[in-house]
Amino acid sequence: MNHKRVSIVFSGGGTGGHIYPALAVADYLKKKHSGLEVVFIGTQQGLESRIVPQHEYHIEYIQAKGLKRSLSLKNADVFVKFLNGYRQALRILRKVKPELVFVTGGYVSLPVALAARKLGIKIVLHEQNAYPGLANRIISRFCDRILISFEESRRFFKDSSKTVLTGNPVRLELLSYSQKAAKNFLDLTDRTVVLAVGGSRGAENLNKAVIKLAKEFENNKDVYFILSTGEKKYQEALSFANTFGAKNNIKILPYISDMPKYLSAADIVISRAGAMAISEITALGKPSILVPSPYVANNHQEHNARSLEMQGACFVVLERELESNKLKLFLEKLVYDRAVYEKMSKISKKLGKPDATRNIGEIIELYLF
Repeated sequence: MNHKRVSIVFSGGGTGGHIYPALAVADYLKKKHSGLEVVFIGTQQGLESRIVPQHEYHIEYIQAKGLKRSLSLKNADVFVKFLNGYRQALRILRKVKPELVFVTGGYVSLPVALAARKLGIKIVLHEQNAYPGLANRIISRFCDRILISFEESRRFFKDSSKTVLTGNPVRLELLSYSQKAAKNFLDLTDRTVVLAVGGSRGAENLNKAVIKLAKEFENNKDVYFILSTGEKKYQEALSFANTFGAKNNIKILPYISDMPKYLSAADIVISRAGAMAISEITALGKPSILVPSPYVANNHQEHNARSLEMQGACFVVLERELESNKLKLFLEKLVYDRAVYEKMSKISKKLGKPDATRNIGEIIELYLF
């Protein structure tokens, strides 16, 4: 590695879907280049204010706020915070003097990218979803490289010469477990493990649907459910499970900190359709039933899920369909029809991009060294 001081700024936040890809790339680069200075820029209100320090990276804060899509006086406050954030980003970038700014989306990334453009700093944009967010669509017009995770999102970016399909960067430890070892660790050898995850904030309707599903599969001693409810939904889910009498074939957890181990153990995944969740599911070639959150901007989770569904890598159940028999029917297909299971697993694995983190890291290294 070159011994001159080299620094990179990461910006993106609000949700884990914007933060974890940046962290995965930062971890990859730091592992290869221990002297690299890494600085994150985010807001104090976003999840990045908690998650980034937990990963022992320095973070600077600016003001930023999401734009209201309808006409609203609140957008005046958004504009004021945007100008303040832009000035603050200029000050931070002048202090850090990075070779590159890597942005992953969310409203905080726009003032940072504009400040980088003003200072002549190279910008690499990473889009996690099939349907790009507003900030990334704007940034794509002046950044140096656009990295996409779904082929479907290419049509939103005009300059194809700087657009590269890389996939979503996944945590390096995700690929370090064998399924057998993970199942042994969880004491679930010879069981069909169904892992259900509703995201870090939890999903009440999904939690209840999975608990009901576990009760309906109670007579099949080979099938075991693990449900991550989200910390705020945990007690409610426990109470529902007790009322419903679901207890013998399900483990209910508030949060799974060691997700790579649990994902490795899983035979089938029931999940929201966030970009990071899909990337990790496909990196391991897991058959899945995706339940897109209807509460996200641009309905991007359904776009993500439909992209996989079209190619046969998953089943999709919409939130409003959770009260129907659809979830059970799809799970039965995966549990009892080996041909369906193996075909979906094969397609999922083919769509997965386990080398995305390394590929993105190597693109960034071209700008840094």
